[in-house]
Amino acid sequence: MNKIDTSNLTEAQATLLMPLWARALEARQATPILRDRKAVEIVESLDFDFESFNQKGVPQADYCIRGAVLDQLVSEFLTLHPSGTVVEFGVGLDARFDRLDNGQVSWIELDLPHVIELRRKFFQTSPRRHILTGSLTDERWIAEVAALVVGPTLFIAEGVLYFLTPAQVQALIKNLVANFPRASFMFDAQSPWYLWFSNLRQPVPDAQMTFSVGDVGTLAREHLGLRVKRWGGYGDSPYYDQKLKRLGVVKRWGRRLCPPVRGLFKIIELAW
Repeated sequence: MNKIDTSNLTEAQATLLMPLWARALEARQATPILRDRKAVEIVESLDFDFESFNQKGVPQADYCIRGAVLDQLVSEFLTLHPSGTVVEFGVGLDARFDRLDNGQVSWIELDLPHVIELRRKFFQTSPRRHILTGSLTDERWIAEVAALVVGPTLFIAEGVLYFLTPAQVQALIKNLVANFPRASFMFDAQSPWYLWFSNLRQPVPDAQMTFSVGDVGTLAREHLGLRVKRWGGYGDSPYYDQKLKRLGVVKRWGRRLCPPVRGLFKIIELAW
């Protein structure tokens, strides 16, 4: 079988293949943290040296835990708003819609042109699923997304904001607040110290991360009408229950023995 070329992805864009690889490996586990058979299909179809991620020590379980926790949080939104809209920024090759589709939700997936070109080889649009091209630093996507939004709206960004500057993140939040009333935005972030440490072990040199969050409250203070609806830290129950056992001893016990570790990694939901 001829495999699909990935050479048109920049080194930074190729970071989307790391969580894909992680989910594919996880799907082969007897009791996976996250079930994603689509990831297996995609990995087997791409012309890429996925073994390089293992050689570079990419934390496979961490990616899957992050994805699984976000799945739980998005599922909670769908329980409250089954006919609402989910807008997924930087969707990459994730199959979250396939994992969580309740038969009613409207789902919008946005990413850069080269990424979407690759994504369309595996995922198709439908009346409730829209695949769009756009950059979060370019406001042209706003009108296109606004025309598709139905009902209460949740914006999500997994592993995306790290690669924006703080000013770009603030501009994005400002645009969301101004153009999408009564919505919320869910994303993951690291503390400044942990981001520094993560950059030291970043396996892709051209993909250094810049955005971090120390005091979660500062995000809401930047914009009138914005509030922190909730945030969950590393190891918080019930989202991490039964998942930490997949990690090493240091990570498992660090959260229990040193509570401030909770703030190193967090998932934040802003609302307005």
